Amino acid sequence: MDWSKTKTIFIAVFLVLDIFLAVMFFNKYSTSRFEVIEKTSIEQRLQDDGVKYEEMPDDSGERSMIVAKPKTFTEKELFFLTKQKWAIEKNGTEIVSLLEEPYETDGAARSKLNAFVKNNVLHGEEYVYWKRNQEANTVIYYQKIAGKKLFENTAGMLTVQLNDDKDIVSYSQTMLSSVDENRNKETILPALQAIDSLYKNGLIQLDSEISDAELGYYTVVRVDESQQIELDESKVQQVLSPTWYFQLKKGDKTEEVYVNAFDGSINPQQKES
Repeated sequence: MDWSKTKTIFIAVFLVLDIFLAVMFFNKYSTSRFEVIEKTSIEQRLQDDGVKYEEMPDDSGERSMIVAKPKTFTEKELFFLTKQKWAIEKNGTEIVSLLEEPYETDGAARSKLNAFVKNNVLHGEEYVYWKRNQEANTVIYYQKIAGKKLFENTAGMLTVQLNDDKDIVSYSQTMLSSVDENRNKETILPALQAIDSLYKNGLIQLDSEISDAELGYYTVVRVDESQQIELDESKVQQVLSPTWYFQLKKGDKTEEVYVNAFDGSINPQQKES
């Protein structure tokens, strides 16, 4: 055996391996350094502009688009709902229920409202509190899918009606089902990068405040399977995308915005409250 040649081959192999590992380390270091610089620049800009913000959620990693459609309720699955008179409406896609006696909430206490939803609503554990409408005397809950809340989705919503004593007297419920997660997962933007998109679109004002940051799902496409001019809600499929929600506050004005967590685009359906 020619040990001289063998030694040369080993040296060459280890040299190539060292170069490969060095390149991998450099690329990883460069990426990490860029992310730190980018994060710092966003945080510095917020500080320079006098923008207050709370600690951002650390949601990261990969998620996929979701395809779902309204659930069709059946009378059989509602028989356990006691002390309430319910009906199924809108081609089977909505439950409307009237309680036999008002349900006390201790002044609309969140814990009491949540307890009612969990114990007295079909699949109540799949709904999470969203907000209370003081004028309409209602409380809105949204359904969770893949562990995250739906945003502004009337097909996955629970509306609880209160009386003047702030006790629950009735509710209406819709729900999405046939959930199918797209197998093609993509990396989602961190909350700070989503805020950077808000900057680029001129939505963050000087001396304002960013609050209530949350990652959820927002409908980006609605398709009517029946192909009718008038949508049959029981056959409308929805494509939902991971989306960041923020409240932008300036003085007494609050704006709710939604940022696509894949590409940073701003959902055009913004509203003020």
